[in-house]
Amino acid sequence: QLHPRGLLPVAPVEPHPQPHPRRKPPPPQPQPTPADRHDLDKLTRWKTALDAAPNNNPAPFPACAIFLVSPQDRAAHNIFRQYRAAFEELGANFHHLIIFGQHGISTTATAFLTELDLKPDSIPQLAIVPLPEATRVYHLPLPKGDQNGESDDNQSCHEILTLIRAAVTAQSPLTLDRATGPHPRAFRHHSLTGAVNAAMRKLAAAP
Repeated sequence: QLHPRGLLPVAPVEPHPQPHPRRKPPPPQPQPTPADRHDLDKLTRWKTALDAAPNNNPAPFPACAIFLVSPQDRAAHNIFRQYRAAFEELGANFHHLIIFGQHGISTTATAFLTELDLKPDSIPQLAIVPLPEATRVYHLPLPKGDQNGESDDNQSCHEILTLIRAAVTAQSPLTLDRATGPHPRAFRHHSLTGAVNAAMRKLAAAP
């Protein structure tokens, strides 16, 4: 219908609102594995025990032994059991002997390998830290899998355990410089406590 002055005015057409693009949901955070939870709990208890250990003991236990293994390394598990029996007999405490990786290669085990400047494929490993200085670490490979028998690695483990027994009996420092097998190195973070603290910080920063 015509307007007296011409065509009826046409109302401006409102543009259709554009739908907002949907934001992609954030990717799911990786959940810790049972091995991660188990070893992180053990690392936390180990740090607490290390922090609480007296530094003025006139005859401290001369070493800390750290086993880094996988579930398949049954021969290494057996060596750990031998060390555990001997350490209990010699009066060691919880913080003198620790094992990571029994239930799966964990972030704790790999974080501690980093502190030792070792690659993940170097598992299984035994690391010995003479105490009370705890500024140097001696590490050696352990037998992989179900390997049994008197391999060089087994003999080195037995030799180190014999030296630890002798140091406890003599109430003297542990010396491993002449032992067959272990490789000496300095901690990346200067001491055992520094290495444990660095591993804790790394795990706390992980998603």
